[in-house]
Formats: sequence, structure tokens, C-alpha cells
Amino acid sequence: MKLDFPRYKVRLGAVSTHAVQRIYELDSGKSKGFLTFHQTLKRFDYDEISNILYDLAIMIPIKNEKLKLLEGVLSGIPNECVVITVSNSSRVPIHRFAMEVEAVRQLGRFIDKRMVIVHRQDSWFAELFKKSWLQLILDSEEGIRAGNAEGMVMVLLIANVYHKDYLAFIDGDNYVPSAVNEYVKIFAAGFGMSNTRYCIVRVSWVFKPKVRTNSLQFSKLGRVSETANKNLNSLLSSITGFETEVIKTGYAGEHVLSTPLAECLHYSTGYSIEHYAFIEIFEKFGGLAPSEHPQIMERLGSRYSRSKPETLIFTKTKARPI
Repeated sequence: MKLDFPRYKVRLGAVSTHAVQRIYELDSGKSKGFLTFHQTLKRFDYDEISNILYDLAIMIPIKNEKLKLLEGVLSGIPNECVVITVSNSSRVPIHRFAMEVEAVRQLGRFIDKRMVIVHRQDSWFAELFKKSWLQLILDSEEGIRAGNAEGMVMVLLIANVYHKDYLAFIDGDNYVPSAVNEYVKIFAAGFGMSNTRYCIVRVSWVFKPKVRTNSLQFSKLGRVSETANKNLNSLLSSITGFETEVIKTGYAGEHVLSTPLAECLHYSTGYSIEHYAFIEIFEKFGGLAPSEHPQIMERLGSRYSRSKPETLIFTKTKARPI
């Protein structure tokens, strides 16, 4: 893969928010020595990407999706990754979760991939949270609340069992398995460019085609993304005093964050987790208030005195080549 180094970033305390980086080649081959000392482009070969993928866990949330759709998403994920499917599918009148389990088991038999599938309403999961300090994740009926954030907390616990360094999220309703493969490799490249353990990588498409009025339309942003980006950029501009449009992925379903950073954050309930992550990171590491993690702030604050500084807290990558 070939992609450019970040051209523009906004600093807030220990946080660096990077502008979208462009992918020039999704597969740059195995040739050695190419652009070794290039000042603007970074190249990753197969082995470099593969080594990072071994430390990556992929979460796939699903709810009553077509089984062929689920199989396509699973087949698009590189074999090195651990796949954690979190289902909220119905069990009556048709036990769709049992069908999903069988589909994952059948696929795993042939591709020899490490895959886990759980149902978010399993009673043993709720009992686990009930006995911990995470009781707020439960609803009035003592079941796990619906929402992306709640599923993310569940997957974070499972990923810790496998001792993974990175945790990625990919929607389960993707009709293009090759796009899923691109997502994961872009995640790996983003972390390969980072020189800190506290990092987020988000994917931004040039266009996301949608079918409207029986025709294919190539929209740059959805309505939710446009609103989230506008407000987050306004927030950042008001804090720094300089107007900016650096945030392009305020509501990115496809994103990945390092496990150390995930363990430091609080999460909003429901489906506001993507854009709330910005606010949480700005508050905790942007110097706006006393930090709950002074040891991390101290390590990041001394970056200018190091030969290999830890500067990247937040980075974003564009999915499509030019």
C-alpha cells in the first residue's frame, strides 16, 4: 500500500487531529527499496501489513441480516485477524441467531479463521455486567441496552481475552466483501504510521454510492455525517481560535482504535459513540481540564525531547485511491 503522510493537522494539547490521507495504491507489491527515503509517501508491503493484522480484532454487529451477506463480510476479513460477531437477531418465531451460529461454524470449518459469535442478550453476559462496575450498561429489564456503544464494550472485554492491541468495527450489512478487505488493510496502515499506543483510525470514502429513485447516486456525505462534521469542527475551531474543517469522519461506522486508548475512554449510550469519541478525547487529552490519566499526558507531553516522539492520538485515512 502507498499513502501520503499527513499534510495538515490540528493540535489540541496532546491530541493531534490529522486531515484525510490519500491512498495512492491499495497494493504496492513486494518490491524492495521503493521510496525508502521518500519524504511524502509511505509504503507498506505484505509482511508489514500482516504483522499488524495479527494484533487486530474485528467486531461485526448484525441484526437479522441475510446469511449470505454475513458470509461475504466474514470472507473479506484477512485470515490473521480475530473476528468477533455480535448479534442482536431475533430468536422467535424463527431462531435467526442459531442460523447465524451455524453459518459461522460452517464457514470456519473451511477457512480456518479464528471467529467468535455471541448474542448481546445472552443472560450470562448480563450477569457478568451485573456483578461489575458496568451496571449502567443494563436496561430496566436487566438486559444489555441496544446501541453501538454497548456492543463495543462487550467486544472490548472479549478482545482482552485474546490480548489484541487494536479493535476495529465494520458494519455487517456490507454487500462488497472486497471493500471489507480494504478497510482492514487501511486500518493496519494507519497504525503502522502511528508512533503512539493511543490512536484512532477512521475510513473516509470519496463517494458512498446509494440507490435512490431507481438510480445510483454518488454522495460524498450522508446527512448525519455532514451534521456531525460541521458541529465537531465548530467545537474545535472555538477552542483553538482558528477555523478548521479537519474533521471529515465525525460519524464513521468503519473505524478502529487501540486497546490502550479504548480502556481510557467513556462511551455515550446508543448510537452517538462515533462523534462522542472526539469530545471524549479532546476533554481527556486536550488540556481543557485536569486529566484522569496524568501518566499518559506526561509521556505525550515530553514528545519533543524524544528521538521517536509519541505524537499521534488521532488519525484518519481515506479508503479510495485517486
